[in-house]
Amino acid sequence: MKRSTDRRWSPAEIRQNQKEHYAGMAEHPPDRKASADFHRPAYQANNMIRIQGQQLEHITVEEYLAKKYHIKEADAGGAETGRK
Repeated sequence: MKRSTDRRWSPAEIRQNQKEHYAGMAEHPPDRKASADFHRPAYQANNMIRIQGQQLEHITVEEYLAKKYHIKEADAGGAETGRK
């Protein structure tokens, strides 16, 4: 569709131009790599969650804090140990 340079496109002209564009695209098969990229999962969340789950350590809070703050043995129920 040809348009003159001195006026804007009407909504009907825009729709017609889109129809022609998409009709032309339908005549050509899509690129094989583009098609494969389109059909793969957008975010491979399942794999990411599984890997992160394997990386997590399954330890108690006390074990985590002892490891983080380099505590050799846990205090006996909050009793005073004489540390300053």
